[in-house]
Amino acid sequence: MDVLRQFIPYSVRAVLVALVLATTPALAQTKRALIVAIGDYPNETNKNRGNTDWPDINSANDVLLIQGALKRQNFTEIVVLRDAKATREGILAAVDTLIAHSRKGDIVVIHFSSHGQQINDNDSDELDALDEAIVCYGAPSDTTGQFANYDGSQHLRDEDLGEYINRLRTKLGADGDVLLIADACHSGTITRGNDGPFLLRGNKKPMHLANHKTKTAPPVAQKPRPFLAATYNRPASQTGMAPYVVISAARANEVNQECITATKMPAGSLSYAFTRSMTNLRPGETYRLLFNRIVTELLRMGKSQHPEVEGDVDRQLFGGQVVEQQPYYTISEMAENRRQLTIPAGRLEMIYPGTTVRVCPAGTQNPAMETKAVSGTVATGTLFSTTINLAKPLPPGLESEYWVFLQERAFGDLTVRVSLDSLQRPALRQPLQASLAKLPLVKFDRTTPDLQLCQRDSAGFSRVAVKRTSDGTQFGDLIRLDEPGGAERVSLRIQDYVQAKFLQNFNPSYPGIDVRMEILPNKPQSRDANDTTSREPFLQNGLLALPPGWISVRMINAGDLPVYYSVIDIQPDGIVSVIFPRPNTPDTPDQYRLEPKQSLIIPSRVAISAPYGSETFKVLASLEKFDLRNVIKMRERGNLSMRGVNNVLELLFGRAQVMARSSVAETGFPETTIGSFSYPFLIVPKKP
Repeated sequence: MDVLRQFIPYSVRAVLVALVLATTPALAQTKRALIVAIGDYPNETNKNRGNTDWPDINSANDVLLIQGALKRQNFTEIVVLRDAKATREGILAAVDTLIAHSRKGDIVVIHFSSHGQQINDNDSDELDALDEAIVCYGAPSDTTGQFANYDGSQHLRDEDLGEYINRLRTKLGADGDVLLIADACHSGTITRGNDGPFLLRGNKKPMHLANHKTKTAPPVAQKPRPFLAATYNRPASQTGMAPYVVISAARANEVNQECITATKMPAGSLSYAFTRSMTNLRPGETYRLLFNRIVTELLRMGKSQHPEVEGDVDRQLFGGQVVEQQPYYTISEMAENRRQLTIPAGRLEMIYPGTTVRVCPAGTQNPAMETKAVSGTVATGTLFSTTINLAKPLPPGLESEYWVFLQERAFGDLTVRVSLDSLQRPALRQPLQASLAKLPLVKFDRTTPDLQLCQRDSAGFSRVAVKRTSDGTQFGDLIRLDEPGGAERVSLRIQDYVQAKFLQNFNPSYPGIDVRMEILPNKPQSRDANDTTSREPFLQNGLLALPPGWISVRMINAGDLPVYYSVIDIQPDGIVSVIFPRPNTPDTPDQYRLEPKQSLIIPSRVAISAPYGSETFKVLASLEKFDLRNVIKMRERGNLSMRGVNNVLELLFGRAQVMARSSVAETGFPETTIGSFSYPFLIVPKKP
């Protein structure tokens, strides 16, 4: 290149470079998908095709859901393999064709909607001696009758599929992307019996093949693996192949129930949860965040199965090629006059009366630009549903042909009224008012404010105090507005207040979860959490009043279920922190578990100190492990994106912290297996 610089004029070099760039092909990323849907299995009603004893399921409806979700993400090459064509040979041939058509850098989704089953391991690589498998068309459910000598050749084992996936990943290269979704299940110890309207996508027991010697089970119980986990066996970081994620509807030993969608259509629970989770994507989101949303949706449906994810989850969805879709709701009911409708979401998703909406044709990405939209207002609602009155009747069409977008939220009793009257100088008041106006929960009110912003001048500087009107409590230190970020600090202080207000009133319950706590003052000079005073507690206005010092916390599980718990502290000035598990320690959630009827004093003590006033310890308990310290650290770093949160309870708590910043909550607050208990008390000065 140095020789070129010496003998070729700059203008000629520029032309040569332009010609090279023009003739070099760019990396074109095509979005491709293969949807395998087996719902019409050979069974008693189809004896001419052979009886495999698998009940029919609603996989055809899954195709509609998945196709719609992927088309909205600009997937242009979508192949569907249904029923009789989806034999083992047919599926592998379809994957072969997919590999042949794919190019370097393509983004590929493979979705299975079918029955799933465990089957004897054929190469001794499974700890439980069982492979996970897709039940292809024509595969039997057990080895009886005409299938007494069945050898497993019509099942698609995870490891066999994994070899094809690795070929696909190699073809796509490091710039490609693969997502595999398995809406199927197993039922190792859970019966196949169906007590409700939901079909199960699996068999009641593993399949044991004839003349197969089963490997001895391991002496130590192993954690249930994700279904089709063996397909993920070569990390992209070690191979240069396309990164890969597997999302399974249930663990390998669990059933996967079907569900009823908001439009009264039966479908696979994972397919529906995936479709709903794809409605509020933002550029830069990760597979982990997508999986968090799927877990939330399944819990909202009341499903007890445990979806699983494996692979390179902390990377951008679809290789960063996400089409932004504003969140929407489907219509569950519509009045005959078409001027009133109901959506399957309510106060749990922060939808309050007075919220305005736009009803648009299904498929709308930006409701503000939709000319056929019909406006409406939320009239009434429950925790789980909302009734909306429309300004005019909707045009003819099915409920499924319309989506409901939230336009401007009303927040009911979460709204915080702020007075700026004491800020006398416009140079202080106007920038601060502009900053606070961006918070949808803030309303400016001179007469009955919740918070007052008070000006304090000294040493030639103007500072602002954030004070609660009801009792004069000051939230934190004085803030100088003339310093960089001063208005933002005031905004965060008000968000702390809203967060504390929300958490004070957030009291979820779940049958069987009943965790309580007691605060036990320590004896003077004691360092042992069990060394507590037996003196009569000092009460003030009916609340325990504590001076600065050390206390212990006794936890009591009065319920019937084993739970994991965490304790958060809501200070008088609105600051929220996690007490247990202890911050900045190697404590794990396993150390904070209570068996039914168990009572214990937590070995670590808690220091009580100013600010003085009303404080609340709140216990959150769940059937699942969780760690709220992850969310608190993100809040302290100013990271409000919620990426990397991998548990529903963590996600729920995190949304309590970001809701004051968000004009439209992403997916709201899920109904989960969470119980809570609040212990309010007072911190008072020491007596002289």
